[in-house]
Amino acid sequence: MNDIPAKPLPEISNLTKPFWDATRSGELHMQKCSQCGHIRYPVGPVCTACLEPEHTWEKMSGKGKVLAHLVFHQVYHKAWAKEAPYSVIMVQLPEGPRMFSDIEDPAHRYKDADLVGREVEVRFRPMSPDIVLPWFKPVE
Repeated sequence: MNDIPAKPLPEISNLTKPFWDATRSGELHMQKCSQCGHIRYPVGPVCTACLEPEHTWEKMSGKGKVLAHLVFHQVYHKAWAKEAPYSVIMVQLPEGPRMFSDIEDPAHRYKDADLVGREVEVRFRPMSPDIVLPWFKPVE
């Protein structure tokens, strides 16, 4: 009997649906304010720069640079027990937003590496029929 719980997944709402639709298509899209052009992430009902609610969804480059890299050895949720230790990174996208993400590292090659400053590019990992998570992989 499998006693490892399923990983918790994000819930899709009317607000976040375009983001998840894009990831299922292998693209990273974010909201762009119709008033000031600010790219906002995480998804929100109004622009964090000017409070304008109107926006469009824009495709991001999928590239970025690692600003921070943490390696988690402690298992905080049993669903990640088989993956520990695992890396979490903060990525600065050239379009402006910063994202926290796991790093694609099944062989644990990067757990002892200093990834700060490394260029990364987005990859997509299906977690369910509706949720495809953006992950990042260092550019070799």
